[in-house]
Amino acid sequence: MKWKVCGMREMENIQEVAKLKPDYMGFIWAEASPRYVGEDFVIPHEMLGETVAVGVFVNRAVDSIIDLSRKAGFTWVQLHGEEKDEEILALKKSGLTVIKAISVSDPQDVKDLSLTPDFYLFDTKKGQQTGGTGQRFDWDILAAYTAGKPFILAGGLSKENVEEAIELSKIYSIHALDFNSKVEIKAGLKDVQEVREISEILAEH
Repeated sequence: MKWKVCGMREMENIQEVAKLKPDYMGFIWAEASPRYVGEDFVIPHEMLGETVAVGVFVNRAVDSIIDLSRKAGFTWVQLHGEEKDEEILALKKSGLTVIKAISVSDPQDVKDLSLTPDFYLFDTKKGQQTGGTGQRFDWDILAAYTAGKPFILAGGLSKENVEEAIELSKIYSIHALDFNSKVEIKAGLKDVQEVREISEILAEH
C-alpha cells in the first residue's frame, strides 16, 4: 500500500519524515492554508530521496502552476478547487501528473466522474471549505464510484484507522493513503513518531 504525507513545511520535519520513506509528500501552495509553504519554497530533493513531491493548489492558474513546478521542482500536482477538464489536460500536456481532489459527503459526489485526471483523491466535504477537514467520510459511499481509476483516500486517516483503510483496499482500487492533520503536532509540523508507527503498520501489508 502506497502512502502520502501532506502539508509538509518545516525543513527538519521534512527530513525526519522523509527517512520513513513515504511514497509521496505534499507541499501546499495555497495562501489560505496554515500549511502554505510560500512562493519561494523549493522542494529539497536531497532530503526526499525516492519520495515523490506533490504540489497542492486551489484554483490557481495553469500557467502559474507550470512555472512554479519548474522553479520549485515538482512533477505531480494535486488540485482542490473547481478546476475543469481543459485545465487538467493542459497540466498533463506540460508533463505533470494530476491528482484531482473531490470533497465527499454522499454517493453522488463520486458518481459520473471524468477520466481526465491521473488519479482522484477523495476527502471529506465540510461546507464551503476547500482542502482537508481532518474528518473521515462514510467509506460506504465509495461503492458508488464507478470510474474505475485508482484513487487516493484522504480524510481523518491516522494510526487508529489505518488497518481499516488497508482492508478497504481489498474492495476498492486505492492507490495510496493520505495522512495530514491527524498526524500533526500543529499545522505543518508532523509527529514523527506517529508517522513512524503508521509506516510500520503499512510495511506489514
